[in-house]
Amino acid sequence: MSVAIIANPSAGRGRAQRVIEKIAGVIRERRLDCELITTTGPKHAIELASKASQNHEIIAALGGDGTINEVITGMWDTKSKLAIIPGGTGNDYARGLGLPREPVAALDVILTGKTTKMDIVRETDRIFGVVSTIGFPSTVLINVNAHRDSWIKGSPVFLAAVVQTIRDLQSYRAQITIDEMEIDTDVVGVVLMNMPWGGGGLKFAPAARYDDSMISVVIIKSIGRWGLMRALPSVYFGKHVNHPRVEILQGKKVRIETEVPLAKSFDGDLEGVTPYEAEIHPQATSVIVSSS
Repeated sequence: MSVAIIANPSAGRGRAQRVIEKIAGVIRERRLDCELITTTGPKHAIELASKASQNHEIIAALGGDGTINEVITGMWDTKSKLAIIPGGTGNDYARGLGLPREPVAALDVILTGKTTKMDIVRETDRIFGVVSTIGFPSTVLINVNAHRDSWIKGSPVFLAAVVQTIRDLQSYRAQITIDEMEIDTDVVGVVLMNMPWGGGGLKFAPAARYDDSMISVVIIKSIGRWGLMRALPSVYFGKHVNHPRVEILQGKKVRIETEVPLAKSFDGDLEGVTPYEAEIHPQATSVIVSSS
């Protein structure tokens, strides 16, 4: 069994570098047939995964959800299998696939786990395996990125971005088509899910599964600032599903048109603006999960 581990040392605000060093030591100690390759910048993992899929049975992504997204983009339509060693901040891929967060335990899953199939969602030229957003959640990411060079680091950056986004909260007219169903409504955001958790443990779509051949669409309708602030904590527990301003639907194709262009995000990375057009690719790639 030949394994290529594509690692992003910048992921997780430095955590990934420590994970890389730990995994490299285990590989040497056990004399494993693993090639450890590090990325040098954004999108590099796509190229590395595409090349590695020509020679390796398993392509493991070591980093955050953005790194995993890049690795999947490079190999999802090949015969290679995806594996994951979490090294980021949110780690929603690991959460949704039931993988251990501890690096050596995750490596053991690669060596002893079982192979299953995972759906992939494709939107224009992008794919995602966990979450994609427009509106409020994407604006939070924009505000997080605006503070990257600030002296403020870590969780306070995210909290500051949420506060700023809520302070400037807007609603947008959107035409949402899910398969044959058409919805015309005001929204503050739309979250498309392939797994239950996104945004580092927010349980946006409790019923979503990576292998159910469906996109779960969480529509957050127009809501005031205070209403959104009160509702946000409930998302961690999936209790927002009964909120009167939240509607969760499922479908295989989703199109969203908005009166003003809204930023799109894919597994935590921003790219492009609406219109938005996505389609599920059922069981599109093989992934290694725990045998238990």
